[in-house]
Amino acid sequence: MTNQTVSSRRAFSLVLALTASFAGAEALAADASNAPALEEIIVTAEKRSENLQDVPISVVALSAQQIKDAGITDIRNLTILTPGLTVTSEGNEAITTARIRGIGTVGDNPGLESSVGVNIDGVYRPRNGVAFGDLGEIEQIEVLYGPQGELFGKNNDAGVINVTTKRPSNTFGVTAEVTGGNLNDREFRSSVTGPLNSIMSGRLYVGFEENSGFLQVNDGVGPSTQNNTNDRHAINGRGQLLITPSDDLEVLLIADYSKRIESCCGAVVEYPGPFQGLVNFFASTPIPGLGGKPGALGDSPLIGQPGVNRLPQSYLAYANQPAAQDVRDTGLSAQFDWNLGFGKFTSITAWRDFTVSGGNDVDYTGIDLFYFPNNGDANFTDFKQFSEELRLAGKEGALSWLVGSFFNNEILSTRTTGSIGNQFEGYLSSVASLAAGPPPGGGPPRANPFLISQITGTPYGSTFDGTGYDDGYQQTARSFALFTNETWNITQGLDLTFGLRGTEEKKTAVAAFNSIGGGPGCSALISPANVGKVITQPGNAAPFLIGYGCFSGLDPAFTGTGFNQSNTENNLSGTVKLAYHFNQDVMTYASLADGYKAGGYNLSRVTNAPSAKDPFGLAPDYNTHFPRETVDSGEVGIKTTLFDKTLRLNGALFYQRYKDFQLNTFTGVQFVVTSLDRVVSKGLDLDFAWATPITGLTFAGGVTQDLTNIDNFGNALPDFCGGPGNTACTHRNNDRLSFAPLWSGALSGTYQVPLSSTLTLRTSLEEKYNTSYNTGSDLDPRKIQSGFGLLNGRIGLGAPDESWAIEAWGANLANRYYYAVAFDSPFQYNTISSYLGESRTFGLTARVKFK
Repeated sequence: MTNQTVSSRRAFSLVLALTASFAGAEALAADASNAPALEEIIVTAEKRSENLQDVPISVVALSAQQIKDAGITDIRNLTILTPGLTVTSEGNEAITTARIRGIGTVGDNPGLESSVGVNIDGVYRPRNGVAFGDLGEIEQIEVLYGPQGELFGKNNDAGVINVTTKRPSNTFGVTAEVTGGNLNDREFRSSVTGPLNSIMSGRLYVGFEENSGFLQVNDGVGPSTQNNTNDRHAINGRGQLLITPSDDLEVLLIADYSKRIESCCGAVVEYPGPFQGLVNFFASTPIPGLGGKPGALGDSPLIGQPGVNRLPQSYLAYANQPAAQDVRDTGLSAQFDWNLGFGKFTSITAWRDFTVSGGNDVDYTGIDLFYFPNNGDANFTDFKQFSEELRLAGKEGALSWLVGSFFNNEILSTRTTGSIGNQFEGYLSSVASLAAGPPPGGGPPRANPFLISQITGTPYGSTFDGTGYDDGYQQTARSFALFTNETWNITQGLDLTFGLRGTEEKKTAVAAFNSIGGGPGCSALISPANVGKVITQPGNAAPFLIGYGCFSGLDPAFTGTGFNQSNTENNLSGTVKLAYHFNQDVMTYASLADGYKAGGYNLSRVTNAPSAKDPFGLAPDYNTHFPRETVDSGEVGIKTTLFDKTLRLNGALFYQRYKDFQLNTFTGVQFVVTSLDRVVSKGLDLDFAWATPITGLTFAGGVTQDLTNIDNFGNALPDFCGGPGNTACTHRNNDRLSFAPLWSGALSGTYQVPLSSTLTLRTSLEEKYNTSYNTGSDLDPRKIQSGFGLLNGRIGLGAPDESWAIEAWGANLANRYYYAVAFDSPFQYNTISSYLGESRTFGLTARVKFK
């Protein structure tokens, strides 16, 4: 039985279970007169406060209680309750990507903006990674499916994650919680709120979290001494001041700060390539100048053994260089809400500064090949952002109207430093000599660590040791938009909504490329004296010598150069929605919308394709602009509240067609940004909430069935063919976009029951299941993650008034091993490694609340 068959059956079983639940609800409806009804959910998906069931958009809304039960603290673990949503991190946790219905931005190039927008307390975050971190005290999270550009602006063409934190209260209160768990997990969170005087109230939240990480590390030849990675050490705080001078005016001031010092992220080899045995040879062989240590390992000892094509599942990573990140995020915002009588005026002004710096062993082995040094600001990314949104909304007769403007100014600065290790030259020489094939006298191919030294006539190690690059980029983006959203009540129960947004954006990108230190590197290989010796090497030696030894980071043609590019684009997007309320419990709608994600610049070294004048393809391409991504979408849906408001059942059918879909692909030596001519996402969303006849027992969940296919590859087709030799493009199983499971389901249940007048029991279970999907942007079948489910649970005892509680919890209780992202291992031909999802965690949490 295939994994796809098992995945399809499990997805079908989930749908069947949900259907059975609804059938049970109908059967029990007659006895449910005393059952608690579902609470009304108010959302701001259309920038107005509305009942969820009245909004003609596919939305999943999560309450504060659901979020607490599921242990959600950031946007990544939000996925456990949200079908059709995936959130992954790679390289470091500041490189985080959210995808909805299979659509999202791939890779860690800061020049690419997000397809899924994240708004926290009304403030847009320029990248998903900028929004990653402890969200603090959460009031509600809304996940909006499909293009939302008309109200939320650019870079929301797949959806929006809208987070609202708890506001200050006029009633004094203090909360505190302490958590301890495996992996040396220690957490503390606390808040205080209450009135400050007759017109002001405040709220202060602080949090602390640390753990030792779920990946063990073998440091190979050193110098790193780390034993673990993917750890956490974070502090954060948020202060809010709510000022209400009158019944018509409200001012909310927010200041937040977070700091994370982490080691992230390690990776493990899944499929070793033909030359991977060299890694352990260089780790353990103490040949003078090769840097090996007796008994050291560069990777799994199983590599190279007969019949081992895929390594066993392992949480052991190899890294000889330390991994460390220092993340700082701070922001200020001011929101004014003023009731003018004829309408409500809202202003949200915000300033944010986000910086991540650090380094990593980016060859992910225990030998010294290539790394990003953690030396001050040698590697950093900094976002500075100022935004202003103005809205005026009101109602006049049958017309509910809204007009607004949005201004955003963003300055992105990044520096990337890559250093070649002291074993790179010997390793590359050995790879090339093995690729050369059998020696002239016959016999098996032999590794020759001194091949480059023999070609250049220089001492071993003097060609590449200490070489590298030090590149700086700055991108400024300034955008301005005007938008409107009008809803006309044509007749009783029938509403027509029309919205438009016009946007102008100017982007400027500047780059400075520099080479650093050491020997001549690539220049020695392509010099007139040596290039003939390189290209006449037997077999496939030359492609490896040039491909690895002259990759863009070592390409001498970039030294001392750079680019200065600028582009202005204008866009008009809109939406039309027709909604009909059959009664107060049933609403149907149909909508058409378009959206866009801004074009930008590949903030990386880019080379031209090989040509007669440039046979190695080393000539720099200083035009790194890629076009805007656009989407046209349609959706029809139904929202129902049934059985005396005990069951909420919503569904939608959708179709989304993307043009010039922006794709970032890692080739094993560099990132390549291309545009897919056409991507289509189509399917259905179902979500429900059920307050059962059993007092205290509730269920919620949903299913997304989504076929997200690449309909036309355009010029990007070579990136999906498994290398230039595979002209038939037989490299992939299908054309489904990465991170796009055909089925995605989420199911949660909670049960709260009083044990006595002073003691309450509360339990919750959550499971998220995805059928198989590819985690690599090039759709290499080895990067497919088979269908899997993640199961979380919590059980607690506490006081009925929540003055205290003690809870035992666990996440990934089945300890499912799964890829977060699989990728081509740098400089390791035909080798696939992966960043892993977190292993099983569990612990205890104690909470107290004072009023």
